[in-house]
Amino acid sequence: MLDAGGSAAPVRIRNISARGALVDGPTLPPVGARVKLMRGRLLARGQLAWAGAGQAGVNFDCEIDVANWVQRTGHGEQQRVDGVVAALRSGAPVAPDLRDRGGGSLPAISAELDQICDRLAQTQRMSVEFGEELIKLDTIAQALRRLATGHPYQNVKQR
Repeated sequence: MLDAGGSAAPVRIRNISARGALVDGPTLPPVGARVKLMRGRLLARGQLAWAGAGQAGVNFDCEIDVANWVQRTGHGEQQRVDGVVAALRSGAPVAPDLRDRGGGSLPAISAELDQICDRLAQTQRMSVEFGEELIKLDTIAQALRRLATGHPYQNVKQR
């Protein structure tokens, strides 16, 4: 996330060094804006040095530990969840080893995704853009429920 004066927007970090980063995103603050680049618990303060064509350069106020910023984050099940989501998007069948693994079963993943969607839907800073992304997440949750129950057209929960 890139926060400029309390207005945060999602960005993708394309390149990062100890003194700055190249980011891209649909909504970027103006050149010269004071910003905070955030990833999980990591935070780097700086200033937007340039912007154009959906990309921007951020100069950090002080050096960051790049190794912390580039290491993988998430829980141990994240790669499995990513595999299921990738299969759903491509229309490929979900591999049997991804379907059911105790607490990480498709019904559990779907329920957790529902809870995340519910929390996001209740945030006060919801925008049209984030609302559209929330609808996409809800569609993925519904697809997971259908896979988990074996009912291809069942829509268990309505928002």
